[in-house]
Amino acid sequence: MTSAPERSRATLGEIEEQLLGTGEPPLLLRRRVVAGLVVLFCAVVGAYWLTSEYFGLSYTLEAEPFREWVDGFGLLGPVVFIGVMALSVLFAPVPNAPIFIAAGLAWGPVLGTLYCMAGLVLGSALAFWIARRFGRRHLPRLIGARNAARVDSLVLDMGGRVVFWSRMIPAVNFDWISFVAGMTAIPFRVFIVYSALGMLFPTAVAVVAGDGLGRDFRITLAAGGAWVAVIVASAAVYWRRRGRSGGGGANSGGRASSD
Repeated sequence: MTSAPERSRATLGEIEEQLLGTGEPPLLLRRRVVAGLVVLFCAVVGAYWLTSEYFGLSYTLEAEPFREWVDGFGLLGPVVFIGVMALSVLFAPVPNAPIFIAAGLAWGPVLGTLYCMAGLVLGSALAFWIARRFGRRHLPRLIGARNAARVDSLVLDMGGRVVFWSRMIPAVNFDWISFVAGMTAIPFRVFIVYSALGMLFPTAVAVVAGDGLGRDFRITLAAGGAWVAVIVASAAVYWRRRGRSGGGGANSGGRASSD
């Protein structure tokens, strides 16, 4: 008779095969897109070096007027910003990147990251509880009872790692993860801790990039390089695991070659 741990591993194996072996990969993990990002980043670095070295062009923004304007709001400024950051999680069409950059320009890398994280954690918690309160009972209807059970099994067996790596990968949108997690059986405390840990690095990178625009454009380039490096590493892990699960075989070979 198969033991419970063996059944659990078998279930996880089936889910992993479904996740990695079928369907289109996320846009930023497709091979051609990753290669294009690397080439584009190298081109930007080369263009910056040529134009700044030989033509004396400066790409640094004058951020002081913006910082003075933000400081004029006093404590109300960070409070309103955190609220806007939280709302950007609840309303997915609102992009996060410009908000991160604005935080870096206004408050620098430390306070900017702190305020962004406060808003993201608050918004994520609200989205989780909205989905938990109103959406969990509808999950079997949306994806089928068997798949819903598999999702719950995956989250429970892997714990916060699912949330953490979903947050860490720049190719995955922050916003919908909170709603999806709320429709699974993952405990709230596990979700919020690993969610915050996973959001910290990409958020800090974006805020540092914004801060660099007002100080030294090379800081922004370094932050962009870190972002591209994480995407390349994520793509490498994705395609390696997809190949192991059989996703790189005959069924997906044509699709993989076109990515």
